Amino acid sequence: MSYSVEGDYFETCNCTVACQCIMLSPATNDSCQAFFAWHITRGKKDGVDLSGLNVAFALYSPKQMTDGGWKVALYLDERAKPDQAQALGAIFSGQAGGHLAAVVPLIGTVTGVTAAQITFEKTNGKRHVKVGKILEMDSEELKGMDGKTAPVISNPLLGVVPQPVRVAKAGRIRYEGAWNFEGSGSNGFTTEFKYEA
Repeated sequence: MSYSVEGDYFETCNCTVACQCIMLSPATNDSCQAFFAWHITRGKKDGVDLSGLNVAFALYSPKQMTDGGWKVALYLDERAKPDQAQALGAIFSGQAGGHLAAVVPLIGTVTGVTAAQITFEKTNGKRHVKVGKILEMDSEELKGMDGKTAPVISNPLLGVVPQPVRVAKAGRIRYEGAWNFEGSGSNGFTTEFKYEA
């Protein structure tokens, strides 16, 4: 079992900018509600091509994320053929090993793995994703001291991606899935990701 996938990634959560959870500090609210999206530009698992497919993930954790007991929901691109869906599910649930396998012990409840229409848009520092009628979110990268590029966190203690992330600010976040959430103006991160095992 081997895989390599890469592409574009962004996340939003209900923490204030910048989210302290990735530094193992408590969330800025009573819980951390985070939403993740990936667009695979290139990738394969055991010879199955995954290029062009999208994945999204919703997470509800206690104030201290490392306490575990996370409630999660995984959404897979409905365009995926059965072998592609199986490969995506294995990679993004952590079952196939690699970076995401490290967070599996923190998960308490998997509310479901659902096929959905997922659109992922990237325009310069802006990101937007829509998962059917379940999730919609967007973010825009902040500008650092140079007035041009985003601040970068290169080595967080906890993260969904091993690559450095750029700090962003969420626009509107709306989730009506395993639980309901709506907010805006909170934290976001963007990056180009790569997972392999």
